[in-house]
Amino acid sequence: MENRENRCRILDAAARVYAMLGFRGATTRRIAEAAGVNEVTLFRTFGSKEALIAEALRSHTGTGAEALALPADPVDPVRELETWAAAHLAELRASRSLIRQVMSDVEERPEVAPCVSSGWCAADGALRRYLVRLVELGFVDAEGDPGRGAGGARRGARGGVTGPALVRYDEVFAGGAMLMAALFSDAMGRDMMPALFPEPADRAPALYVRLFLRSVGCRDAPARARATDAPRDPEHDAPQTGDGRPRPRARRRAS
Repeated sequence: MENRENRCRILDAAARVYAMLGFRGATTRRIAEAAGVNEVTLFRTFGSKEALIAEALRSHTGTGAEALALPADPVDPVRELETWAAAHLAELRASRSLIRQVMSDVEERPEVAPCVSSGWCAADGALRRYLVRLVELGFVDAEGDPGRGAGGARRGARGGVTGPALVRYDEVFAGGAMLMAALFSDAMGRDMMPALFPEPADRAPALYVRLFLRSVGCRDAPARARATDAPRDPEHDAPQTGDGRPRPRARRRAS
């Protein structure tokens, strides 16, 4: 129990010192003093300064799996994505000082980048899987905008999706990347350039999500459900003649 408490205390201290001073300034002596332990304990626990900083960054910039979960099958894209975006933005804002220090160190020490990006990559992977299901379930037209001349999906020789449908997935993924970029930019830049971002700040995630869903043409309900629930057209259901026109219904005689 004591070793675990020491480990957590050292990681917290390393994250604080690194956020203030960067890699060079975060000496093992400073970290040990901030954690209330001696340097021997620090090296015995983590082996090296590099290993300590790397673990401190991973543990303090990782995304919570439960907070950033998206359902396997979308039901309400607006509500689900707004909840996800708000949680992701809150996580980025909480890690802002560490992220900025990593960005200033990355040219000299590129190995620190994966320590903070792994959580974002996991969040991006979850978003991409969700977007695939949006298309597959009919919330987003897989064939694109008919007005732009996109045709139907085609299957390649090995069964992979080709043609316009594949292009449509690329467009949806690009929109998702823009949503991720908007959240990251907001978290890193709002305090420096507040005029560039929506006010109030807590409504920004919902605005970004609405703009994203509009850009990819997401519907409130899947196309299949809308087609099933649509009222039947009596004219369409009427018996037809050989040329496809509705056959006139026989009029009842007045009694």
